[in-house]
Amino acid sequence: MNLQFKQTLLNKKLFLLFALCGLFFMNCSKSGNVKWLYYNETNCADKWAFDLNNEKLKNNVTEYLDGKGIKVLEIEIYVDGTAETCTACTCKTGRRIKCKVKKREVDNMKSEGFY
Repeated sequence: MNLQFKQTLLNKKLFLLFALCGLFFMNCSKSGNVKWLYYNETNCADKWAFDLNNEKLKNNVTEYLDGKGIKVLEIEIYVDGTAETCTACTCKTGRRIKCKVKKREVDNMKSEGFY
């Protein structure tokens, strides 16, 4: 192989290496722009319509927050707490709503009761 061909091949490999590193670091910085926030569901004091079906509840929460100008990137609902035995509207059901939003939305989410 001649020297010019080797240099061209080396330049292409270096370009590919730097391009891959750049993509990797861009993805890392994007994940730093989002935050997961939580909300403990209540019997009936939530701002969106209650539903026992998790998929419908996800839609209710997402639509409510969208109406407030908050874009939910991901949403999960799971039971990780013990339901309170009281029947007041403010008593916790044991279900938790977990929403992923952009960091610029955190204050808005906190004003809606997320933490």
